[in-house]
Amino acid sequence: MSEPRLPETLTAPVTPERLARMEEVARKRQFGLRVVLEDLENPRNISAICRLCDAFGIQFLHVIYRGIHPIVLDRRTSAGSHQWLTVIQHPTIDECICELKAMGFRIYATHVDPTAKEFTQVDYTQRVAIIVGNEGHGVSETARHLADERIVIPQVGFVNSLNVATATAIILAEAFRQRRAAGLYDTPELNEEERNTLIRQWLEREAAASGGHR
Repeated sequence: MSEPRLPETLTAPVTPERLARMEEVARKRQFGLRVVLEDLENPRNISAICRLCDAFGIQFLHVIYRGIHPIVLDRRTSAGSHQWLTVIQHPTIDECICELKAMGFRIYATHVDPTAKEFTQVDYTQRVAIIVGNEGHGVSETARHLADERIVIPQVGFVNSLNVATATAIILAEAFRQRRAAGLYDTPELNEEERNTLIRQWLEREAAASGGHR
């Protein structure tokens, strides 16, 4: 991999070790696995899911958000992971799903329903976007209708529900298991130019977050 051209705005040197780490992470980023947040309200949940996406190599996080103010994150919960993600905002869930399907994604909507498939019984090795819904009422009827599959985490307790971030972690762990077993983390999904562009973005964001100091 050729060394990415460093942004001219950087005012402090980047160590070879730091750059090598970014190159390693970029090679494992998954274009074909995405998360869609539909109308989540709790900043801690959003922040926790940002952290999960980074941990499992997911670069693209789609957010359905109609507000006029920027989305507020809990920085302690996210541990700064949001700066490593590409967050794409959509005004409606149907627009988001249509765009993803046009790119060849299958849509899995999380939903507690007797007709839903257990989350371990679906294929995550193809292009997949996982929709998680609002903390109170879950995914919308539109999302359920447009999804290719509705998936559920089986439970045997008195309370048949999980915190949205916890549920997302369980599902992403299964997606990670399947994709790693299929070797999808061994061969970069992004080409060299795309990876270099991503690394430059990371460097710029890291510099901005640290006030230009490393």
